[in-house]
Amino acid sequence: MENFPGAQSLEARAEQMVALFGSSTVGVATGSVDKVLEANDEMLRIFGRTRDDLAAGLSWMDAGRPADAERDAAAFEHLRQDGSTVVVKELLRPDGVGVPTLAVLVATGRGPLRWVAVVVDLSGDERLKHLAWSEAAIVSTLLEDAPVGFAFIGTDLRFVRVNRELAAMNGFTVAEHDGAHVFELLPDLREGAEPLLRSVLAGGEPIRDAEIVGSTPAEPGVVHTWLESFFPVRTGDGPVLGVAAIARDVSRLRALQDELAATTLRLSRALHEMQDTLQPTVLPSAAGYTVTIRHLPADSEVGLGGDWYDVTRTAHGQLVASIGDVVGHGVEAIGAMARASSALRAYVHEGHSPDHALAHLDRLLGATREAMATAAVVSVSIEDGLVRYARAGHPYPLVLSPDGTVRTLRDARGPMLGALPDATYNPAEVVLEPGQTLLLHTDGLVERRGEDPATSARRLADALTEGASLGVEALADLVLERCVEAGLRRDDACLLVVRRDLV
Repeated sequence: MENFPGAQSLEARAEQMVALFGSSTVGVATGSVDKVLEANDEMLRIFGRTRDDLAAGLSWMDAGRPADAERDAAAFEHLRQDGSTVVVKELLRPDGVGVPTLAVLVATGRGPLRWVAVVVDLSGDERLKHLAWSEAAIVSTLLEDAPVGFAFIGTDLRFVRVNRELAAMNGFTVAEHDGAHVFELLPDLREGAEPLLRSVLAGGEPIRDAEIVGSTPAEPGVVHTWLESFFPVRTGDGPVLGVAAIARDVSRLRALQDELAATTLRLSRALHEMQDTLQPTVLPSAAGYTVTIRHLPADSEVGLGGDWYDVTRTAHGQLVASIGDVVGHGVEAIGAMARASSALRAYVHEGHSPDHALAHLDRLLGATREAMATAAVVSVSIEDGLVRYARAGHPYPLVLSPDGTVRTLRDARGPMLGALPDATYNPAEVVLEPGQTLLLHTDGLVERRGEDPATSARRLADALTEGASLGVEALADLVLERCVEAGLRRDDACLLVVRRDLV
């Protein structure tokens, strides 16, 4: 007579099944093939039979309705193949009364088939009956149809039950798992999984979404990653009877995540190279002037946004600074920003004045209809500090004096770039005296959601006044500290500072 691998004693099987249902008032029976050999008093009551009837011979198949014979035969075939089955069966008593039951059958040997059954009478409680039917359907789906691996592992770390999905993951049949020690079948997973299983058994607390890495006989030498959760199985406040394990193979997902991370890294490097090209990190020098910039993109991972800045020195003795902001954020605005900033630099190097450079850029953006932008361009005569400036819907330039006075340059006017046909940009002039500082910025430096523009402008002016005696670098840092709201900035922020040094 052949036992199932690692089969427990009949009494232990029955005791475990009774404990799992949390009740001692359940029917327990043992059998061979389709014959009932032993039954407790509750089982005989459910059957409506006596011990004399049992001694005369009682068939499990004959205890049901004839219409259920085909389903009963399928349940026994399932029991032979997989080692256990859960069925809802109406047992028919000799007086013709049907008793609805929930039955769990576990095979204890084969050749011939031997089994133990735990049966719950559902006839006295319609709510319990409905619950049992629902739970039986859930168990059936979990064990047979769910796209995840499932196992019930005993306190001795031996498989009690697995579904077909887990059996396929491990490279063994369902029957080969029954009673086998987990790590005799799967030695490569011992290091990662055994401490987790023992922790759940000892502490009675679940462990969710643990990564287990290794290989199984299903694909020897091929490393997989499983996301596994382990739950203690107990009855009420009783001891832990085992561990329910759920596993998903996430190897392909992890490979895709690694590929995405590598692609993102390559993209980030390419964008930073583009940033170095479009937005110079080394600014041109001019005797008697100090220049610095601060740029904080809204997307810190990409490192580039819709704001741009540029400082160049022309062959005619001009220090030209420009700043702009393409409508939009993130990667979508980068292409438009790149074209706008490159075009504006070309117009400046061709010798166009600030107002004419903006007019050319406006016609370019209007013709392509690909974007709108704001911008400001200032041209500083290195020799005498004469500043010629023009604006296109951009925040006003500011001049800070050594005594802390802040002047807003409001005279230059013009609409946003690409917004209106045949737009004109009226320039204005001012002299930058020794010790004075010219500042250009984008609206992301000062704007805060729900705050009126006057309050934002006042905050910037106060920061400039506070830092009037500082050097250019320290002044730029102070403005960022006072104006940029940590963690809440939703827009790119840019600050460009040009100081005419004291003689």
